[in-house]
Amino acid sequence: MYCIVRSYNLYENEDGSDIILMVGDEIYRERIPAHSWVLAAGNEVFRAMFQGPLADKHKKTYNISNDPKGFQNLLRWLYRHECGIQSIESALITLQVAIQYLCPELAEMCVEYITQHLSVNNVLRVLQEVYRYCPSQNTSCYQTGNTVSTAPSAPSLEDLEDLTRRSLNECGKEESKEEQLERSQHTIHSMAQLQALCDEADLRDPTACCTDLFNVCLEVVDQNTQIVLDSELLEELDRSALELILRRPTLNVANELPLFEALQRWATAQCKRHKLPLTQANRRAVLGNLLYYIHFLQLNNEQLQQTSSLLSSDEFNYLSGRILGHDTATVPPTLAAQLSEMANPRRPSPTRSPQQATNGKIKKKCNTGKKKYTRKELILDIVSCLAVIFD
Repeated sequence: MYCIVRSYNLYENEDGSDIILMVGDEIYRERIPAHSWVLAAGNEVFRAMFQGPLADKHKKTYNISNDPKGFQNLLRWLYRHECGIQSIESALITLQVAIQYLCPELAEMCVEYITQHLSVNNVLRVLQEVYRYCPSQNTSCYQTGNTVSTAPSAPSLEDLEDLTRRSLNECGKEESKEEQLERSQHTIHSMAQLQALCDEADLRDPTACCTDLFNVCLEVVDQNTQIVLDSELLEELDRSALELILRRPTLNVANELPLFEALQRWATAQCKRHKLPLTQANRRAVLGNLLYYIHFLQLNNEQLQQTSSLLSSDEFNYLSGRILGHDTATVPPTLAAQLSEMANPRRPSPTRSPQQATNGKIKKKCNTGKKKYTRKELILDIVSCLAVIFD
């Protein structure tokens, strides 16, 4: 372990800094002095960036495209083992950075803070972000093209070494420095790649702590469904997150009309975003299969009439006939896949607080599962300590 006292005093300190990090986007960037040996000793991604086989030893300025606030919290953690999270928004931004830079301990702190401050007023904002990190909980999230980029600014040391070996074997010759640097900028574009990289590098998955929070968010939605549906944040959900909610069999609603009305609002917002005329045809088009997650066969005929604007005549006539108990014609192809689910009532789950729902699991995770050190990492940390001692 590198010298904590020394690195603590170097945080946001120009003294001894050997690199400058320009953090942010083209509109707004912050200049942050940093010490490559501190970052490399405490983080696998920075170790690859500054000490890996493709690292540019002469480079002094690095452009980092992360949010400055979240990245600053990552640096505070690496220098001081502290985190300046003071709001849900700050925690979510920091969580994204912690996952991108393969820092499970910081990710766990973010998740613990979010869980403690989770409420019906912010649950959709949290769910919107966290569901992206739980592909095993909801595979459909990653089949709609709405995946989040979890790309660190540099791959791990092991990944870089493997990349170099493959490229030399394929080309049969040594690459130029420019080609090597270009290759070193490759990124991770899916959760599957991130998890595979963690396995290969013998690191803990930084997204593992998100699963409990993801489930707690769904419980809050279940227990406060009407309030959640009335929230303006619902109109900002992406398609996969909205699908998660609509498919819940445990939503606490008196009937399906509030869900239908929420879908109408979401469809209208989508039309506006895509600059489409606000017609029923366009609303129906942007909804796609989302419409069929409404349990239409749990409505009475009068309630069904209120949904007719988004149903085709064949769909409406079939559903109306089923509800009235008449002999029905052939099932419309658009209804066939979800027809059995449409007839099932939703059954609300018992009410629990977010803290009760986790049952202390998240906090316990923060104290377990220590990172496994490879021989190479241990040597680098010892060298860092010696450098401080003789500095």
